[in-house]
Amino acid sequence: MSSVPTSGPLPAFPKKTLIPVFQTTTKKLKDIPVDSALSFYYAGISAIWLWYRAPMDTLRAYLEPLGMTPYDFGNGQGAVNINFFNAVCFYGNGQPGNQGLGGFSETEINVMAYATKVAANVPTGISLDQYLISGDPTKRIGNYRVWVACDDPVAVACGIQVFFENKFLVAYDYDVPGPNYAREPGKQFTYDWKCHDTEATSRLIYEAELKLDGLSCVPGNVSEVIDLSYDKTSRRPVGSRRNYLGLFDTYQASIQPAVSKAVQLKYGRSDHPMRHDMEKLIGKSEPVAIQMYKSPTCIAEAAGYYADL
Repeated sequence: MSSVPTSGPLPAFPKKTLIPVFQTTTKKLKDIPVDSALSFYYAGISAIWLWYRAPMDTLRAYLEPLGMTPYDFGNGQGAVNINFFNAVCFYGNGQPGNQGLGGFSETEINVMAYATKVAANVPTGISLDQYLISGDPTKRIGNYRVWVACDDPVAVACGIQVFFENKFLVAYDYDVPGPNYAREPGKQFTYDWKCHDTEATSRLIYEAELKLDGLSCVPGNVSEVIDLSYDKTSRRPVGSRRNYLGLFDTYQASIQPAVSKAVQLKYGRSDHPMRHDMEKLIGKSEPVAIQMYKSPTCIAEAAGYYADL
């Protein structure tokens, strides 16, 4: 491990830090009951939203059988988004083999929609650009989660049982900028990730690369974000409210045409329905907007120095 020569109060720091990587196998022992809560709290999140327009007829085929209607953002076009995020949370209960800390990554494939029965109370005439900055003031328009692909079995279990999500287990490779990740020159604004189907020898469901070099963003916040699911037992739409306690950075193709070329989205060979639905809903469309949300760091520790000088 090579280090950088130094003099004065700073020790010689390595150019690279070596971290251990393990290949592990786990054996599921049992399910344990935990108390359910009316709210779920994130300790931190880094979220990337990719927004696409889609024909209303295509979206109606997904939503109308579930008692929902796609929102028309104008010219017979609705909206679909891919929300990929890395999140951490504190569970407050730990045991040997379970640290009581949650770290997970997810992809939500969402269609902007509302419950059909409240159609008379849904505002009309909101453009997608307006929605991305301020949201829907009535909070009736939300993200219907067609699929949620998550790499943590606890989050999958809770999402299905508590939030009625159409959720399943996957694996991710991802490489995204962060405060603890010093990127090499030229990649400070590059994000890429891959979603693997764990039920088919890790065949790829989809992959994406995002390059924000030279693009400018507009601040805004659409909270509360309304998430929509479907309860198969009662056959009713279910909504939940998610507050992002900070500002989004929004990149709009209507302001900067280069935004539409900033994303490379590719589909894998997995036979999972999520991959097929992504191709039906998005296909080869170009994004009309990109949103970023990163929760603020709460503690920062600087590198060591010789304290005896």
